[in-house]
Amino acid sequence: MRRREFLAGSIALAAGKTALPSSTWAQSAPRINRIIDAHCHIFNATDLPIEGFTKKIMVPKSAQTSELVARFADYPGALEALVHAITLQVKRAAPDLQSEIDTIDGFERDVEKKPTTDWRREQDRGHLRNVLRLIWFNWDVFSDRPLSLTEGIVLEVALEQIKLFLIQQIHEGFGKPDLTAEDREVLGGLTPYQVDAMADELYSRDDLLGRYIRWALLYTRNRYELAEELDQLHGKVAQKSRIVLMTPAIVDFYKWLEDDDELSIQDQVEVMARIACRKDGPRVHGFVGFDPLRQALYDHNRGSAPDGDPMALVRRAIEVNHIGLGKTDKVTGGFIGVKLYPPMGFRATDNKHLPDASFNEPAYLRSPDTGLGSLIGSKLDAALAKLYSWCSANNVPIMAHTSHSFGPNTEYEDRADPIFWAGVLRQDAFPRLRVNLAHFGHFNNAVQHARPQDHVDKCWEWTVGKILTNSAEAYADISSLGEILKTGPSRKIVDCMKAFKEHFHDSDERLLYGTDWSMIAQEERFPKLFSSRPFPDVMIFFLRAVGYSDLQIEGIMFRNAVRFLGLGQAERDRFGEKSTRGRLEKFYAAHKLSSEWMSVFD
Repeated sequence: MRRREFLAGSIALAAGKTALPSSTWAQSAPRINRIIDAHCHIFNATDLPIEGFTKKIMVPKSAQTSELVARFADYPGALEALVHAITLQVKRAAPDLQSEIDTIDGFERDVEKKPTTDWRREQDRGHLRNVLRLIWFNWDVFSDRPLSLTEGIVLEVALEQIKLFLIQQIHEGFGKPDLTAEDREVLGGLTPYQVDAMADELYSRDDLLGRYIRWALLYTRNRYELAEELDQLHGKVAQKSRIVLMTPAIVDFYKWLEDDDELSIQDQVEVMARIACRKDGPRVHGFVGFDPLRQALYDHNRGSAPDGDPMALVRRAIEVNHIGLGKTDKVTGGFIGVKLYPPMGFRATDNKHLPDASFNEPAYLRSPDTGLGSLIGSKLDAALAKLYSWCSANNVPIMAHTSHSFGPNTEYEDRADPIFWAGVLRQDAFPRLRVNLAHFGHFNNAVQHARPQDHVDKCWEWTVGKILTNSAEAYADISSLGEILKTGPSRKIVDCMKAFKEHFHDSDERLLYGTDWSMIAQEERFPKLFSSRPFPDVMIFFLRAVGYSDLQIEGIMFRNAVRFLGLGQAERDRFGEKSTRGRLEKFYAAHKLSSEWMSVFD
């Protein structure tokens, strides 16, 4: 393509590839209007070590399955620079603690001040334009954070590859088979107007790149906006929500990734507590993140840490108390449970049997000054025991990642094995410990076979089934199950689930519905807003295809979570303010709000 042809035609040309037809599964699914999303996320970019997580975990995983990411295999520096530009912009754009609280306070005083959908769409386009402008016109941003790229020709080649990649998404034949001198002139000669037009075109596309872009832009939003979008994604009709409650989880893995570029856990707790006591909107009561490494570091340093005692933060997030702050009075609480993320590098128990040398990431772990020195596993076990004891004594549920995924390396991902939870739940020291073994249903070790149902007993799901059978306090959520959106994988998952259901007859009483939104929003064919077949209906039909009855499905979508979370009146009567129901009633009373809505759990 010649320069004059490229410039004369403008950037906004080609439409995205036609999407695959939508699934017709949900057409005959029963309508369930009481749903608890027991596993979701509404964090934004300020809540995450997003660059460290993307570079160390998301990109390596995506390179195995995504054609877009795999294309950068020969130019790893280009992908690193692209990730840096995107994460830098979403970090800049995402609202912090006080901004979001002020926004909520403002529109609760005057509803006309609430940002509109059209305003948000324009903000999204503006953020994407800024990303592309960083790439084309602002080389200095690549010196803001240490990259493996060096200055000079290596960085120049990396940025050239990014520009070429982006232009070829619209003009597929540009620069093929090889870049000419005139092509390079085009790449370097675009005006800001043309770069903005390219951004607008990419934002509007319905192909893989467009979906990734819109997913990344979710991380620039207020958390209350994400909660409202999740509510809408469930097929909300007029002002009537199908989601009775969503329980989004905060994650804490910053110490493992050595990336402290995030809002503190305490600040995240504060903004989520403000969302929990909104006068309107979906009901949001989440899980606070707990990292045993952070606790072990605090204990190892004899209580010296800038961010305080992690266990004290957990108690403050969950227990409802009045704290005097000068002339003001602050109410703590609003959270339901605790989130653990073992694939970062720890087991649920028995870390003491791991040699110190096996804790090879991050390198500082074995330092006696900045890390834990020796006996690392034992110190992690002691930190976890503190959490388990308190949760057991106070009827606080735990959600734990038990999928072989999203860890820094395969060995660390092995530590998410649910078998270690069997060891925890057998201990007399934690008699009332209630655990959700999250991300059930992928059957990774079976679906690679032609007849996966013959291999389900080799899967972690089979281990989970045994735990559910042997422990009255164990549950498993079927979140992040993007396979059910795709015809081929969904058939294999159905076959595996049928075999599981046949062997574990009471599984319908222990499975929990969850989305893992917004993480699942990047999945191909994930239903859009206002879809006639929203995601819960796809899930409902999937469960029906497995063989669960409509009554059993209603339990999975709602009733089982009531028990797991401790929301029923029976638990309130038994444990009083040491029950989730009792704590939430006290939280609402402290904020002078009605808790009558919880009668739906009785």
